[in-house]
Amino acid sequence: MPAEFSPKRWERAYRRVVATAFLRVPFYRDQWVAAGRALDEPEPTPSAALAGQLHRLCPFARPFDASQEPSLWIGDGRDLLDALTLVGAPRRTPVLEVRRAVLDRRALGTPWAGPRYGVLLAPDAKVVDERCRRALNAVALGLATDAGRAIVVGERPALDAILPELDGVRVSAVERVTAAQAGDVAYDPHLGYLGGRVPACGRTHLLWRRFHARPAGRALAVTALRRARPVLVDVVPDGSGTLTTALCPEHGTPTVSTH
Repeated sequence: MPAEFSPKRWERAYRRVVATAFLRVPFYRDQWVAAGRALDEPEPTPSAALAGQLHRLCPFARPFDASQEPSLWIGDGRDLLDALTLVGAPRRTPVLEVRRAVLDRRALGTPWAGPRYGVLLAPDAKVVDERCRRALNAVALGLATDAGRAIVVGERPALDAILPELDGVRVSAVERVTAAQAGDVAYDPHLGYLGGRVPACGRTHLLWRRFHARPAGRALAVTALRRARPVLVDVVPDGSGTLTTALCPEHGTPTVSTH
């Protein structure tokens, strides 16, 4: 676990993102207008309320154009790689992620580094038929078969449905849950992968280099520290109404847990 966490530096990083958001991003500038005054912090926004807001969450200088680029909610994959490192998943093992749609990504991190990557569509995915789903999954399953092992990431029902398709492969199943649930990696559809449960202490650690978290009333407000498109400040993850944050007494880095 990294030992260089500093609460003061973490807070300064958050303040820099807040300043940028109010200065350059329509979604947060509009909060000033609605309040009729300059705000020190944005109003916490439930993650579900961000659907359809990409055009307002990007800086004025780099607006989102749905006709020219894919959805920015996809993310770059490095948060998943960092979360898998937290939970102690095997390295140099192909990562298969259960998603709602296929994704043309060959590796996590960059195209030249990180483990091989593929997408698996669960049986309830919206495809023409089962034959089509299996054809789309063939590439990802081939990665696992060739390596003889795989890390499979998804919600528990999806894992239970998918794992029989990996018969003969040594599988490390990683359960994806909302931030308030007990599982391996914490996830939000808009923020992405937020952290993971560290085996050494059993606590869910936040990816603090990527995210800042602070109490916001009875909820937890999370800010993405490294994303410039979209800018995500003080977002309340799905199901996080009972969450709080604290420093792990063993590792000295931020954790999230229920009240």
